[in-house]
Amino acid sequence: MSVYTTVSKQALNTFLLDYDIGELVDFSGITAGMENTNYFVNTRKGRFVLTLYEHHSVSELPFFLGLMQHLSAHHVETITPIANKKGEFLGTLCGKPAALIARLSGSALQQSAVSLEHCKLIGEALARFHLAGMSYNKQRDHQRNDDLSPQFIQPLLPHLNDDDKQLLQQELDFQKTINWQALPSGITHSDLFCDNAIFDVVDKKLVLSGIIDLYFSCNDAFIYDLAVVASDWCSNDVGSLDKARLLALLMSYNKVRKIEESEKQAWLAMLRVCYLRFWILRMDLSFNPQGGELVLRKDPNDLKVKLQACLHDKDVIMQMVNMIN
Repeated sequence: MSVYTTVSKQALNTFLLDYDIGELVDFSGITAGMENTNYFVNTRKGRFVLTLYEHHSVSELPFFLGLMQHLSAHHVETITPIANKKGEFLGTLCGKPAALIARLSGSALQQSAVSLEHCKLIGEALARFHLAGMSYNKQRDHQRNDDLSPQFIQPLLPHLNDDDKQLLQQELDFQKTINWQALPSGITHSDLFCDNAIFDVVDKKLVLSGIIDLYFSCNDAFIYDLAVVASDWCSNDVGSLDKARLLALLMSYNKVRKIEESEKQAWLAMLRVCYLRFWILRMDLSFNPQGGELVLRKDPNDLKVKLQACLHDKDVIMQMVNMIN
């Protein structure tokens, strides 16, 4: 989440007239995240997150808003959109599609603070997310192939040194060998990094308030989604995967949805594609920045280092996933 479009108090007050959520108390921009414009909004009746969609069209958004409702109805910890007085979840603000989301209690997790308990909770929640999504009646194609296409990558090459170009080409060639059709698939989050989960402490117990930022959600391989989580939640300071956290994540996920043999065999490949894809996406954002008031920038080299560590530790990584039964 970031602020690309500046919203005035007057414009926000006009927008809120369509909702039965009380008078505006205050609002502030959110710097976390990278895709949309987001504000915290507090009114007399509650706390909300306002999202202005910078990239998605109006026709795309019912998939995401409907998915939030569906997951909530199936007791998956996630966010819930707020309907306006017409019963609609989507409005317009500053010329952009916009929605209000009920704000969760707690705060986003910092990667440096991830514990074994965090990994257990998110593993179980992701498995429930996948199972609940199987009964969702909408579909959305993944964008993985677009993100790894020559048309997308070519403009990035002048910014890379020879070693990085070689690593990039090596991984692009490798991902073409993956048999995606052999992997169980369904609705995935596809962007479940640490800052896309809200945790709280209730009665001295750590709880997951909810998974947020579902705007990369699509139909894709479940094991790829789990690899995205592992790539961030289980990473240590030098980019390698922490064995204890990785095992906690895999075991907790497997307890709710059993990891199939084909998924175990593809585990290393999924991590490699994950690191590659987000390295490319972050390079694009870094080399072609979008203007805005409060915009989060993430270093693409972090993903490159993780990819190199994954290649170095490949035998250990496969040993870990094969411990799951």
